[in-house]
Amino acid sequence: MVVYALSLAAIFTIAHTPIYAQQTQNNAAPQPSPSVKPSFSLQTNRTYGTTEKTRIYISYEGVTALDFRVYKVKDPVKFFRQLEDPHRMGVEERAAVSETYRGKPSFLETLREFKFNLLALFKSYVRTQLRRESRAAFNDQYRSGEQLTHDDATFARMPLLNPDQKVRTFRQVLTPTENRYDTRMVNLGAMPAGVYLVEAVNDKLRAYTIAVVTDLATINKTADDGDMLVFSVDRKTGAPRPETKVEVVKDGVTVAQGVTDKNGILKTKAKKPQPKATPTPTPNPNGEPAPVEEEMEEDGGGNSDFLVMATKGDEFAIAGLSSYYFGGFDDEGHSNNVASYIYTDRPIYRPEQKVYFKGILRKIGENGYEMFADRTVRVSVEDNDGGKLLEKEIPLSARGTFSGEVDLSGAAKLGYYNIKATLNDAEATTGFEVAEYKKPEFKVRVATPQKFVGVGQKTKFTIEAKYFFGSPVANGEVKFYVYRSRYYHWWWAEEDSFGDDEEEAENDEGGYYGYGNDMVKEGEARLDKNGQAVIEFTVPAGEKGDPYDYQYRLEANVTDASRREEMGKASFTGTRGSAVATAEPERYVYYQGDAARIKVRTADYEGKPVSARVALKFVQQTYEKVEKKEDGYTTTEWKLNRKDVGSGAVTTNAQGEATYDWRVPLIGSIRIEAILNENGKEIVSDGGYLYASDRNDAWADNAYRNWDEIKLVPDK
Repeated sequence: MVVYALSLAAIFTIAHTPIYAQQTQNNAAPQPSPSVKPSFSLQTNRTYGTTEKTRIYISYEGVTALDFRVYKVKDPVKFFRQLEDPHRMGVEERAAVSETYRGKPSFLETLREFKFNLLALFKSYVRTQLRRESRAAFNDQYRSGEQLTHDDATFARMPLLNPDQKVRTFRQVLTPTENRYDTRMVNLGAMPAGVYLVEAVNDKLRAYTIAVVTDLATINKTADDGDMLVFSVDRKTGAPRPETKVEVVKDGVTVAQGVTDKNGILKTKAKKPQPKATPTPTPNPNGEPAPVEEEMEEDGGGNSDFLVMATKGDEFAIAGLSSYYFGGFDDEGHSNNVASYIYTDRPIYRPEQKVYFKGILRKIGENGYEMFADRTVRVSVEDNDGGKLLEKEIPLSARGTFSGEVDLSGAAKLGYYNIKATLNDAEATTGFEVAEYKKPEFKVRVATPQKFVGVGQKTKFTIEAKYFFGSPVANGEVKFYVYRSRYYHWWWAEEDSFGDDEEEAENDEGGYYGYGNDMVKEGEARLDKNGQAVIEFTVPAGEKGDPYDYQYRLEANVTDASRREEMGKASFTGTRGSAVATAEPERYVYYQGDAARIKVRTADYEGKPVSARVALKFVQQTYEKVEKKEDGYTTTEWKLNRKDVGSGAVTTNAQGEATYDWRVPLIGSIRIEAILNENGKEIVSDGGYLYASDRNDAWADNAYRNWDEIKLVPDK
């Protein structure tokens, strides 16, 4: 089985302008140059939850404003079923979309269409009679950009699909563009669950996209014979969603349906789609058969995916499953009765190298794997454009294996190559890459003025890019990302290893980064004529009670005028104070009543020992089992409870070291916190931990007495 889960992300279209565009919409900016042909498209890139802000994205050229209307789809299953390709929706689908809402245009729409055509005819006649200079003077004097509100008259010029299902209207003003496309994000805000058709209008230009808002999701498993398992869950909590209606559609035909059980699971089987009947040609009066129209398949047109649609109230989720995930059981021309493994001696090659490949083939029969009776297999090697490097019959051994080789020329195309083995009606494929190493043309350096910056303070990253022949990468495009990772102090390093090692930092491009990568900022910039840019950054404060410091790393991707891209990075540590403290026990396990020796160390962020007053806090940690009931289901969570069981204080010496003896009062897991006080501000650091047991616990006798020793306990 193959596990596949996909939420429909986007359905989009590109709208093209008629020759006559009018400037009569309210708040409209001056029309762009007539040399720019207006066009725009809408798209969404994912499904949104009910607590998230729904966003759509616009690509446009030659338009200054768009009027948006948002409609709620009453029957999402019917809506998606009628679309030829649910991933694309354009002019061809407009009639189908309109039928979903209303069968025929309203009186206002008909009147608006008549008025627009009459006006266009009149303007066409007048413009042929006037010189360009006269038209420009007339427009300057009498067409001053009158602004209209969104009243009924305005909607008559831009007819609604269906006022009854309209949930929102607004105008989006766009920055004018001349010769290049611009992209803008439009925030629709948090919306109730449902499927929304978003329409953008500019005169006769229209574009549509779909926004799916739901907290419902499906996880789908499929088998080669069409068996399916659909698991309906809550997107946020993962809790099962029982009584969810599921319908699986292919080419507009329902091939499976059902309702999930109390565990949110539906087991069903997709029926094999029936081929569409071909119309029988009928003779014409001349005795010749009438030609049958051939269906033209354009690249990207049509869609043969299985659509898994789930509905529960207003919640709706849709996932697209390719026929591949059913093992091609619906494909009449494909046989899936072969198991294969084909591999090459390496995954990637350079031109002028030799590719060695080997394969193993087995026939899947009623009793499992079987050998093929054929003694040869046809093997072909093709580049990404279909050019053949090899095509020949290769001997198939008695154990069903074959091998071969192919030479790559010095002029071999770069990219992906496909190896295909064909045996009767069975096929097996694999591939490899051909790439060529190119030396970088320039280097990107990122630097920070300080290695350690206090929380709340401002700092900056300096980005510099230079070609290796010395010239700066002037006006280069910069995309930068700032990541946060936890900072770990190097307590175990030797004193002479700290300090400024510029050569080491240069090679490491910023040094140690810790674990984890949380992006806290991203943006774009442009290098100046000297190939430099400065990014300012304010060190954010951590969450309340957070006992850790963090490192901040900026990664800058610089693209020069030739579209070559290089990356540089640098980091600094955001500090909560001027020193770091830790408190760790000599061993991990003690008996209740024992004196636990705690080793305390203090140092600055450079690693140099400092003398400081350290407060110690001992906290017992226990976990409480909490059961929650929701929608008839019981879930279990574990709540962390903290209880202060002791405290103390110690002052470290000039070497930053001290010890503290603490009598263990109880059994259980105990956390140790080290607290520094700087100018009235407490800085808590997470120290070590210990476990206390009573003397009846036999395993406690096997505790390590020291990190540097191992205790051997004989059994006799």
